[in-house]
Amino acid sequence: MTGTAPTGATERAELARLAFALGEKYADRSLGDEQAAEAQWQDLRRAGLPAISLPEEHGGAGDTADLCLVVERLAAGGYPAPKLTISTAVAGSIIARHGTADQRRRWLPGIASGELRFCFALTEPGAGSNSANLATRAERVGDGWRVSGEKTYISAVDSSDVMVLVARDVESGGLTLLALDLPDSRLALHRVDVHVPVAENQWTVFLDGVDVPGNAVIGETGRGMRAVFDGLNPERLVVAAQAVGIGRWCLNRATAYAGQRVVFDVPIGSHQAVAHPLAEAYVALEAAWALLGDAARLYGEGGQAGLESNVAKIAACDAGLKAADAALQSFGGSGFTGESMMFDRFAYLRLLRSVPVSREMALNHVATAGLGLPRSY
Repeated sequence: MTGTAPTGATERAELARLAFALGEKYADRSLGDEQAAEAQWQDLRRAGLPAISLPEEHGGAGDTADLCLVVERLAAGGYPAPKLTISTAVAGSIIARHGTADQRRRWLPGIASGELRFCFALTEPGAGSNSANLATRAERVGDGWRVSGEKTYISAVDSSDVMVLVARDVESGGLTLLALDLPDSRLALHRVDVHVPVAENQWTVFLDGVDVPGNAVIGETGRGMRAVFDGLNPERLVVAAQAVGIGRWCLNRATAYAGQRVVFDVPIGSHQAVAHPLAEAYVALEAAWALLGDAARLYGEGGQAGLESNVAKIAACDAGLKAADAALQSFGGSGFTGESMMFDRFAYLRLLRSVPVSREMALNHVATAGLGLPRSY
């Protein structure tokens, strides 16, 4: 796959089949199973899928729409790949658009091969993901920078090779993106206890006067807001693709169950009380997928697609959760068992409705950017 862009319908169909098979292979495992997630990641590496959406000259293949297709098909097969979210979608996009030539040569081939894993440190305890209120500081010291602050809910710090960290430049007051090699003994880590099935550990990261070299800056010093959103918008698209895919997996399983489960001499799927919620979920998923496709194409053509990414994320996460809820209700009590894995997927979809941007913050952006309403924040 690496270096060969799936430009035609046949190539995209083959890509979709491959991704679906690599999701289906682990469909009976919990989304919190770290061993399953790591085994699948190695499968993805062998198939060249971490290269999707990265520049071809650095080992990549395809575009943002292809990445969303892969993510959706993995999830529709039964097991999404969250590692594609931060390394390929977020870090890969930021470095491809804003990295120096040396940074692109140093990091993009490793992301494309899956050899290098990135984490992204934006969220803070006092600011959430509100970049305007970030308190982590980066101060010039000689030819480099000294960073102090606290980040939280940072995924996979313990299994990443590089952290892309967002800090406030003391001199200009603007945002600066810095790359820190991991592991780094100068960072103090505290694991966050998250009661949701996710295979990547979440961490609070403390930085107390951590010195980094001058060449660690990605993009323009003090003007990193554009670079941040060039990572956040594809992240929202990939999360939306996960939501659509998992929703389709839940819907397909529930439809098969409702067609076979006989109560009072007829399949339960023949009753409108069961059939209509599943049908409504189908409509919502198809509509969300269309919105997602338009947003992914716009971003892949060089746009920022902020409004479109938020619209797709809202629609997809609502649709995925709607499908999972209808599926749970169709399965009855067995939907809450480890055998069906329905509640495992429902819990994950409920998480996606709140992260990486909450539904309410996404709606705020739609209200201002899409409708022209005054800001409420």
